[in-house]
Amino acid sequence: MSFDHLLTIALLAFSTSILGGMIGIGGAVILIPAFLIVPPLLGQPPMDMHAVSGITSVQVFASSLLGAVLHRQRGAFDMRVVLAIGIPLMLASFVGAQLSGAVSAQFLEGLFAIVALAGAVLILASGHTAESTTYKLRYARAIGIAAPVGFFGGMVGMAGGFLLSPLMVTVLRIPIRITIGSTLGIVIIGAFATALGKAIAGMIEPTTTAAAIIGALPGMWLGVHMSHRLHTGQLRAIIALVIGGIGLGMLIRVLH
Repeated sequence: MSFDHLLTIALLAFSTSILGGMIGIGGAVILIPAFLIVPPLLGQPPMDMHAVSGITSVQVFASSLLGAVLHRQRGAFDMRVVLAIGIPLMLASFVGAQLSGAVSAQFLEGLFAIVALAGAVLILASGHTAESTTYKLRYARAIGIAAPVGFFGGMVGMAGGFLLSPLMVTVLRIPIRITIGSTLGIVIIGAFATALGKAIAGMIEPTTTAAAIIGALPGMWLGVHMSHRLHTGQLRAIIALVIGGIGLGMLIRVLH
């Protein structure tokens, strides 16, 4: 493994983690394509999907853990939200993965894309809720959004965590800063389970994974710092842009 290749991995993890810390996403949905596409464009050997998934699972766990701690130190984290959404999300993901052959993956990916685009619009329209500092957690609603996101995410083979932010803000009416910090806490649960499974299967390459973590941690710190310097309206716009972009990319891929 050349130094240039390790540097590329570290820089990709760094840039993705800035975004993750800023808006509360683990970043795997962006990082995996980046790891697969960017190195060959730079004349470096292509990365195997199994290797990429192993690297990403550990890196997302490590960076999300740091991000959740940093947001918690700033009062933007609620463990009740993490558990109320994270546990049913994980269980539903497991069930969805077991039933993944029952429905066309292309159909599910298209459904995810439409929900993501709708979520981008909804979060832009959530001005009053996003600005609020008080809320009451409704557990039935929390399970109601976690279960379908986890179930369909398990079917498609992605966590679906990027869909949580707009649903938490618009359905649960959780303030956007607490949504961002708590979403990283939710990501930790899924990332830990994934990383453990990859480790048991021997799919984690130590050198490249270490490079990704070394790049990701300062990126996450910077992203959290930037998040708390931005106005909530700016955060909503960035979240909408990222989620909408992911949804549009998925929709284009399905239609082609």
